Amino acid sequence: MAEKPLSVTHVEKSEEASYRNDEEISTPTEQDWTPEEEKALVKKLDWRVFPMLCVVFGLSLLDRTNISAAYIAGMAVDLELTVGARYSIALLVFFIGYAIFELPSNLVIRRLGAQMWLGFLITAWGACVLGMGFVHSWEALTVCRALLGIFESGLFPGGVFIIGSWYRQYETARRVSLFYMASLLASGFGPIFAYALSLIRVGDGMYRSGWRWIFIIEGIATVVAGLVSPIFLVEFPERVKWLNPRQKYIAQARLQTDQAARAYVHPTLRESMRMLLDWKLIIYSIQYFIVASSVYSIAYFQPIILREGMGFSYALAQILGSPPYVFAIIASLAMAWVSDHYRVRWPVLVFQSVIGIVGLLVILYPKPPGVRYFGLFLAVFGCQANVPGTLAYGQSQTADVRKKGVVAAVMISVGAAGGITGSTIFRSQDAPQYLPGMWSTIAMQILYSAVTLGMSMYLKRQNRLADEGKRPALEGVEGFRYAP
Repeated sequence: MAEKPLSVTHVEKSEEASYRNDEEISTPTEQDWTPEEEKALVKKLDWRVFPMLCVVFGLSLLDRTNISAAYIAGMAVDLELTVGARYSIALLVFFIGYAIFELPSNLVIRRLGAQMWLGFLITAWGACVLGMGFVHSWEALTVCRALLGIFESGLFPGGVFIIGSWYRQYETARRVSLFYMASLLASGFGPIFAYALSLIRVGDGMYRSGWRWIFIIEGIATVVAGLVSPIFLVEFPERVKWLNPRQKYIAQARLQTDQAARAYVHPTLRESMRMLLDWKLIIYSIQYFIVASSVYSIAYFQPIILREGMGFSYALAQILGSPPYVFAIIASLAMAWVSDHYRVRWPVLVFQSVIGIVGLLVILYPKPPGVRYFGLFLAVFGCQANVPGTLAYGQSQTADVRKKGVVAAVMISVGAAGGITGSTIFRSQDAPQYLPGMWSTIAMQILYSAVTLGMSMYLKRQNRLADEGKRPALEGVEGFRYAP
């Protein structure tokens, strides 16, 4: 929901003169655009920012999790992944490069431009997925997974950075959720798509292995998306060509809470390192570590739990993997709307975490498969919804547009460590209940609720002190308030 301007004045200047030079846009003390102009601009932004971002992020989720579908489609036998910890190793190496290269990627993306940089990354990781369809050993699979993590590392933090560069504080939650949940639709239907691909048989050699076609077809789709993505991906505000000068001015000026709408200036390496010293980043990172760990553990082991833990057939396990994600998408978007509309963050995040805990307990203890399957709906919603919710939480507490990219990259980098945790806590020797993994996930969700509540109470107190004049400008920006 766009914030109403404090007042409106009409400036009678030529369009070109109104927007100054490239170095600085000199903004008057009062906003000089109407609510109607801003509403029309935001609507235009929505249609340009999200479509391609959602498509390529959906492909990225599909490409990093399709290994679980391939595993139960015959890859585990062909590559002997059941020996020792081979499968867990193939899962966790993805997150090494994913964690290391996220922050550097967000420092590069605004310099090179989103279209060029993201287009390269998408094409490169598509080639890695395609290559996995031709491997003959678990070592080669592991190498491809490691490269996949490096190239995928820039997309998610880059997408969140782009959204944070275009939208206001209480516009971010539902839009980050839209970005994440619309793309999750592809991941939700991934098991059904993977099942269809696994039925492909060609010739008498290795191409009769259906699991290979999961990687080959999905890899080709990603490579094609990467090649065409520069045409459709949106750029940062200072680079766009599809806004007229006044729209571009409003887009940049409306985000500047200090009423000094300056053109984006790239932070130096020293400035970026100084941004990392903000202690609140530790809290945001703990939150995201927990949600990432929970999400990845469910994504990687849901097909195995449905097959081995609940006793469903291979085909049914693939098909039943989709409905919980469809429910998660609808419920998460509804809760994100509540978060933005009523300007509340922590009650929504804690509520979703509690729902996740209840769902995990229902999966764990009741005996009837139908009841346990219902628990999967709750667990997927509770854990998945807090991914975009937590990212929006971090972005909402950040006043400096330049710092938003650092915050997103750091959170998601630490989330990669959560991915390592999520890919290893469900051990094959713990089947079929996976008791240690389930209780580890439940414990982390309890910690998430406690950390989120404590941090939000602190931020509310800082806002109150600033309102009473007992606290200097929050985040160094006069008039800025946190969004707990």
